Amino acid sequence: MKKNLIYILTCFSLLIISCEKDPIPADIETLVFGKIYDSTNDIPIVNEKVKIAEFSTQGTFAGTNYIFKGFIDSTTTAINGEYSLPFTTTGNGNKYSIQLDYNEEVHIPNLEKIIQDENIGNQEELNFEALRLFPIDLRVITTDEITQEINVYKQHPGRQIDPIPPSTQSSVRRIWADKNVENEINFQIRTTSPYLNHYIVIPLNNTTELYEYEVEINSTDFQ
Repeated sequence: MKKNLIYILTCFSLLIISCEKDPIPADIETLVFGKIYDSTNDIPIVNEKVKIAEFSTQGTFAGTNYIFKGFIDSTTTAINGEYSLPFTTTGNGNKYSIQLDYNEEVHIPNLEKIIQDENIGNQEELNFEALRLFPIDLRVITTDEITQEINVYKQHPGRQIDPIPPSTQSSVRRIWADKNVENEINFQIRTTSPYLNHYIVIPLNNTTELYEYEVEINSTDFQ
């Protein structure tokens, strides 16, 4: 009898935990504003899209699930990097956030910020730190035949770019990099275990203009 009671209470608790929370009533006006700014280069991030995302939350035994309901409004940053985005609740959700799109020309470590519940119906300032990236055409010359695909990773910020097909003698890859630091590039062949890697460094070049950097690699470079 005691085991059955424990089982019933456990099931009842899980049922309560997994319930979806009530939505916030419709037609509540809220203002979110802020700035997207590159403090490293001291420049605003202009024409960056800013969106309001709506969610409903559901408590579970493992935590909270966020169920995406849709984007309900958007704007873009002005010439000074600032944005102002009023929105109205729909009655479908109970949690809201500001979201930014991925942009390879701008590195923003955090593309989403949650609007605090207590600020719904009022206003909240949400600012984003960013880093403007600048273009480099990386020309890769292979001085012998490499018959495996070469994966290419850049360091600032870390990301894989288009791989180099097998037996390609010359190729160009546009990368967007931090002009304030040296940029490490990792060429990787995955057909072996462990993977074979070759690292090169693009020297510091404090320019905002597109330029080409040429590197030669061969099969003996991979270790």
